[in-house]
Amino acid sequence: MIYELPLSVKIDGIPCEIRNKCDFRVVLDVIDALNDTELSEEERLQCALFIFYGEEIKKVTNYEEAINQMFIVINCGEEEQEDDKKPRVMDWKHDFPVLAPPISRTLGYDVRTPDRYTHWWTFIGAYMEIGECTFSNIVTIRKKRMKGIKLEKWEEEFCRENKKLVDLPMKLSQEEQDFLESDW
Repeated sequence: MIYELPLSVKIDGIPCEIRNKCDFRVVLDVIDALNDTELSEEERLQCALFIFYGEEIKKVTNYEEAINQMFIVINCGEEEQEDDKKPRVMDWKHDFPVLAPPISRTLGYDVRTPDRYTHWWTFIGAYMEIGECTFSNIVTIRKKRMKGIKLEKWEEEFCRENKKLVDLPMKLSQEEQDFLESDW
């Protein structure tokens, strides 16, 4: 059992601190870097490692293990499974404005307070306990749409009135965006 929140990991037996004691903002920045379509996969991983470990990454020689340990922390202690690749029903960056209030309510303080530290695992624990809220309604609508399930009348109205909240942004590289905007 793990009773403490990880503030560092061991890479080839060498302790390596996680930047800002694994504050949730660090992990959200890592996720944002990993989703950046403008970067190659190698560049995304390099950015993610630097964001996660900061200057500590300079003392690491086993980058594969550094990446593995980073993902274990992001997955709250679990190894990533190959079959975990499911269609996305949420986007941390896009949904944060509607996620922050219920997470804050669960924690009892506003997670958006600049100097307020919240460990990633604490943040995820609060996320899993948010209950009924605007965000949970949005996710329910997204799931129904993916499965082709007819929406309730109030859900259809909510979608019309909140299109930007409900629709996840398409992640296109600049090259793909240019192609779509061209005359072909």
